[in-house]
Amino acid sequence: MKLTDTLLLSIKNLFRHKLRTLLTISGVMIGTCAIMIMLSLGIAMNRNFLEQINQMGNIMQITVYHYNQGGKTPDGKDIPPLDDDMVARLEKMDGVEGVAPIFEINVKMMAGKYVGHVSIMGIEPRMFDILDIPVNGRPLQEGDTNQMVFGRDVMYNFYNPRAVRWEPIPEDFDITKEKLTISWDMNYGEKPQPGMEKPKVQAKPVKVEVVGTVEQLGSEYSWRILMPMDTVKKYQKEIEKYNRQNGGSNGGGGFYGGVRIMPMYASGGKEQEGYYQVIVKAKSMDDVVPIMEKIKELGYECFSPVQILEEMQKQSAGLRQILLGIGIMSFVIAAIGIANTMYMSIYERTREIGIFKVIGARLNDIRRLFMMEAWWIGVFGGIFGIFLSFGMSYLLNKFNVSLGGSIIWTPDGQKTLPSSVIPFWLPIAALIFAPLASLLAGLLPSRRAMKLSVMKALRQD
Repeated sequence: MKLTDTLLLSIKNLFRHKLRTLLTISGVMIGTCAIMIMLSLGIAMNRNFLEQINQMGNIMQITVYHYNQGGKTPDGKDIPPLDDDMVARLEKMDGVEGVAPIFEINVKMMAGKYVGHVSIMGIEPRMFDILDIPVNGRPLQEGDTNQMVFGRDVMYNFYNPRAVRWEPIPEDFDITKEKLTISWDMNYGEKPQPGMEKPKVQAKPVKVEVVGTVEQLGSEYSWRILMPMDTVKKYQKEIEKYNRQNGGSNGGGGFYGGVRIMPMYASGGKEQEGYYQVIVKAKSMDDVVPIMEKIKELGYECFSPVQILEEMQKQSAGLRQILLGIGIMSFVIAAIGIANTMYMSIYERTREIGIFKVIGARLNDIRRLFMMEAWWIGVFGGIFGIFLSFGMSYLLNKFNVSLGGSIIWTPDGQKTLPSSVIPFWLPIAALIFAPLASLLAGLLPSRRAMKLSVMKALRQD
């Protein structure tokens, strides 16, 4: 029997009993839809976790801390200082794209009639691309000196010092259009108060310029002002000089992240110089954990959002397995329905099978005929199941029926994370899986048809 004859005859046989065939195909359709939807919920859950973690910071960033003063590395050596030499060493590690030391100073800034206590972080201009810092306008460039990138949430530090009541900066205040100055004097711009001592040496305000802003809500850089590293280190020296001239602290103008804010000590009490922390950017998510292990071997503490993501995925693993189990169970029930349909078809067509054998049909032809009928049920059920899955996914997302989804805030406003995500490979996998599972379900019935006795089959009414 030719393959084309088998295909046409199998379709014809299926539609002898239209209702029974339709119900069997519906079972496969529901089973396919159940598996796809359950998988899409699990996929959406993982993607939403990743989206939420990315709101907290770049998932491929590792923050390295030097907390363990006077401690030892796992092999018993003194923990090395987190200095420029160590930064260069970290950059040479496998999987590391770049390293940015954290170096901040606290200053007073004036914007129009508003003042604020702000922290300025030094950064190399090349690190903007490496750290994926989202900038509106332009990032810092080589050759910049007093230019800065301004985080949107820094605005909450500003107020009108001459107002009778607390007057924060207006929401529509455009910092990029204001003339900005900074000072090491933390009373700069304030209304003189009785008993307030004037510094012996006045700090000359420094003009600065905003060339870009970080508007992403929740970004770790939205609370920071970024300026060239060389400029910030220069400001640090001027702050130290100002403090010495005035016999002490400037009321908060000391720097955070440098060697004197938190001196490091090796065993024996010897002071070390180094950064308080650095940011390491991995080339991929797969590189994050190996890099963290190497950093811990050096004696440092480190953190990455990947740790939170892994914990969230562990907690949701049980739920995803339950969802997948429900989908598989639905398809097993559909497979039982296919087998039942095939057995009923054999009982009804016993005499027909006997005639096939008498006229010379091979056993493989008979097996192939019934296997083809099961295959068609899987094909039609799979196709309809895929369409049903897309419809169900659309409704789940439209009405925000969520297991792992939620709402996050972006610069463009509120964003609802999807409850169901169907990637391109899932329908393809379903279209392959449904016919294959149907073939397996039709295997035993087709073997029974092959083993029927010719004489017994011909005597069957």
